Amino acid sequence: MALSVVVAAALSALLGLHLYVADRASALRQAEQLHRVVAVAVAPPFAADRGVRTATVDWTDAAGKHTAQATVPDSTGPGDHVVIWADRNDVPQAAPRAAAESAGTAVSYAVAAFAGAATLLAGGHAWARHTLNKRVDRSWEEEWALVEPKWNRWNHRG
Repeated sequence: MALSVVVAAALSALLGLHLYVADRASALRQAEQLHRVVAVAVAPPFAADRGVRTATVDWTDAAGKHTAQATVPDSTGPGDHVVIWADRNDVPQAAPRAAAESAGTAVSYAVAAFAGAATLLAGGHAWARHTLNKRVDRSWEEEWALVEPKWNRWNHRG
């Protein structure tokens, strides 16, 4: 049982590491397609989706002046400088996932995988013990059914 738990922990850690590496590679590929822009918020942000604030922002680069809607921090006010990510067409996009977010996701999946494996191992162990105990009890009952009549005869001879 202990070896199974150690193997489950090692496999869960490998799963978490694999997920982290894959997510970081995906974030780097996404970042290669985008560029960072320092923009200025021209209006207070509004709730675009649950937990997401959007504001109209302006920025100027070699291609000229741009105005777009972009995701901004909650505390952004008109005139604040914000960093946004834009694609080749200067359309704001979601920022690539941060390393901490990738790590958090990987750890969450690894812990969930280990918890599931530990639950299955504990359940399997309990089932095996229960089945074994039932067989042992049945064996004792069968042996006692054979021995008890003889034992009673020997015991009452006195």
